[in-house]
Amino acid sequence: MSRYLSPAWLDELTNAVAELGVVHEGPPGSVEVRVPDSPDGLLVWHVQLVPGEPPRYGAGPLADAASSYDQTWADATAQLRGNYQPVVGFMQGTLKVKGATRPLYEIFRLWASPQHAEAWSRLAATAEV
Repeated sequence: MSRYLSPAWLDELTNAVAELGVVHEGPPGSVEVRVPDSPDGLLVWHVQLVPGEPPRYGAGPLADAASSYDQTWADATAQLRGNYQPVVGFMQGTLKVKGATRPLYEIFRLWASPQHAEAWSRLAATAEV
């Protein structure tokens, strides 16, 4: 059991989506997510998209991220439990994005795939929050 959004958890997510056959078919891109009010203070994680490969999740900032957004800890934990989807926040205007929106659309599309949802659900069941 890994702590949610820890380096180990993000590695597990990368491996789980790869095992379930999630592959990015769009253009390359990257997104950085900042959670300023996590229990441990500022928490930063990112996802990198390479055509023909599974998404790669990692801890920490990404110097050349194409886009970024801030998320509250409440929204991050609700996302873990399946009660919040960043795409909805984006469409409602509550999720503020900096930079290019295309990588964000690509990530939202991947997150909506049944295989990615299954990987996320498996990890959510055992994540320490």
